[in-house]
Amino acid sequence: MTDGALADRLAVRDVLERYTHAMDRADEALMRSCFTPDADLSYFGGMRRYTGSEFADVFASFLERFGFVDHSMSSLRITVDGDVATADMHLSATMELADRPIVLVRWVKVTDELVREPSGWKIAKRRHVPYLQYESPTTAIDFPGVGGQDPVEP
Repeated sequence: MTDGALADRLAVRDVLERYTHAMDRADEALMRSCFTPDADLSYFGGMRRYTGSEFADVFASFLERFGFVDHSMSSLRITVDGDVATADMHLSATMELADRPIVLVRWVKVTDELVREPSGWKIAKRRHVPYLQYESPTTAIDFPGVGGQDPVEP
């Protein structure tokens, strides 16, 4: 693999990591940096459709029903061909419901098409298809030898 090909793959991965970080922090500006404004985004198996700009405008409101949110990538495969790339991955989303002590865990298959723009790689097309979900009650955090008080973020 050439240095240029490796740099492209790392840059594509950076877009995907920015996306998960933006989701977990409800960061609109960071989310906007992930998509072309006219990106064709299909979420929940096509039940929700957005452009890149529309998704950046509304995604934070979807997260209001949750406390802690964490998105993790796995089974990532990136292919780059000139100024076009594809990314195929699984995302797991762990989300604490804000109004009751329940955690929801969902696995999603995500397929992206990305394009190289002057400002860098951007997602131009996304297909997001959930395939497994469960809910479970949460418990207090208990660190052996430390105690069971939930830590407070500074």
